[in-house]
Amino acid sequence: MHGGKALVRIFARAGVDYIFSSPGTEWPPVWEALAEAQERGDNRLRYINCRHEALAVAMASGYTKVTGKPQAVLLHATAGPLNAAMFLRAAYQERVPMVICAGESSAFGEESRLPDPGNQWVHDLTDIGGPAELLRRCVKWSERVTAASILVPSVERAMQIAVEPPAGPVLLGVPFECMLDEVSLPESSKPNRVARACAIDDDMLEEAVGMLLRSQRPILVTEHVGRDASALKPLIGLCESLAIPVMESFRPAFLNFPRNHALYLPYDPRRIESADLVLIADAVTPWYPVNQGPKADAKVVFLGDEYPYSRLPFWGYKVDLALIAPPAVTLERIVSRLKASEGFVASRATYEARFHEIQEEHDKQVAGFQSEAIAHSNEIPVDPRWLCQALNESIPSNGVVVEETTVHRTLIQNMIPRTEPMSYIARVTGGLGVSLGYALGVKLAMKERFVFVLIGDGGFHYNPVPSCLGLAQEYDLPITVVVFNNQRYLSMERGLLRYYPDGAAKKTGVHLGGPIAPNPDYRLYAEIYGGYGARVKDPKEIQPTIARALKHNAAGRLAVIDVMLSDYLPRQ
Repeated sequence: MHGGKALVRIFARAGVDYIFSSPGTEWPPVWEALAEAQERGDNRLRYINCRHEALAVAMASGYTKVTGKPQAVLLHATAGPLNAAMFLRAAYQERVPMVICAGESSAFGEESRLPDPGNQWVHDLTDIGGPAELLRRCVKWSERVTAASILVPSVERAMQIAVEPPAGPVLLGVPFECMLDEVSLPESSKPNRVARACAIDDDMLEEAVGMLLRSQRPILVTEHVGRDASALKPLIGLCESLAIPVMESFRPAFLNFPRNHALYLPYDPRRIESADLVLIADAVTPWYPVNQGPKADAKVVFLGDEYPYSRLPFWGYKVDLALIAPPAVTLERIVSRLKASEGFVASRATYEARFHEIQEEHDKQVAGFQSEAIAHSNEIPVDPRWLCQALNESIPSNGVVVEETTVHRTLIQNMIPRTEPMSYIARVTGGLGVSLGYALGVKLAMKERFVFVLIGDGGFHYNPVPSCLGLAQEYDLPITVVVFNNQRYLSMERGLLRYYPDGAAKKTGVHLGGPIAPNPDYRLYAEIYGGYGARVKDPKEIQPTIARALKHNAAGRLAVIDVMLSDYLPRQ
């Protein structure tokens, strides 16, 4: 069979649900193979025709995050990988597995036995080293297929490397000639069976349990343990057993712990400084700066399946014990050993007293957030605290929040507390522009749930908005986008005034890099793509507007709600 048909069959055998693609002239063999499959009634592998390369990668990432199933992405030569580079780097940092095939040429029209690919391959579609070399630092692994004879094993190996811990995106340059050429694919596939060690040594587990039992002031810090939904139950069990308070540090990308739980507290570095044991559950930056952590005599225990983050150029945290295995497995074994220990039974009263103390602190914090929001509930422009409170009262309990703000991120975490696994998705890396694609991937995976994108007006400009909303309309994936519109890059202004508090910018009011002016009417995007658009200036209109958006979503129409905010700056 030709290489395009083989590629489709490899993906289908691997359990891939979707090919996400921003079309390129090198993929007709794949389109023909998919058409043939549909003609014979085989719809196992579906094709999503994305309108931008960034959308293709971000959507595949969002889908994989909530399903745990790596997907396939096809990109056009050169332009495709370059457009997708930031989004591939995000998937790399967030450890999201996927296989990206990027087109290239190996013969440049000189192979007479194959159809002529066109002179564009000589002129402008190729780079020295191909796409694999172009994006080597943006993905976990990259290589190129050098001959049709190794196309099949190369793609199969790429699928395996993507899911090998630590997982991540892999990129394979696939020459157009390999798509057209004949390749061999056996009818029956004999998959590699891999059994990876995932159990921590018993002595190390006993040491960890001993540290936990001896601790008087423990704290658990997490950022990404929620990437595996099965980790939440044993994590909750451990924290409830020993009354360990939980904080999420600077970049939580998932729902790592129910944020309405009595043991959940807003991040406070003072708790790190006063702790005698810090349990790090898959957190890259449990405190910052690195040299200002817990006291020297405090114990630090790390749980995660990656250590010490070789993807990063610097990671200077010191730990006493690192338990490197899938956190869900480690947590289950710790809880089992803990409950069987004599020390746990003897100290139960101590843990109950500590639980009530933390619960009081949690309730006090929640009440404080709510009272502060209510105190500003009538202000025009809308106060961000009231917006978050109103959203919390309006978003359905099973709704999914995809967050891409900067200055309002912590406010959203504390005031719109999600409780279920995969009910909160956020970006990890510094690049803006991923949330709409993430949300569409999430909606594709969970069509029965309402999906809300909470996005700053600055971040909105970095997303490929027409491509994303057009795809939402085409594939019946209605999402609600709430724009936190303060008419500026407030984080830029904050930095300017922090570093130069008495400078010329402060005196003159000239904040270069800050204003977004004249301010667009973002709601009109919804109308272009058959959706519901609204601009909210009156705080009393937030909840009725969300209710109308939910009705439009239920009827299959997207919504864009532009909320005009004050420039209130939340505490960091």
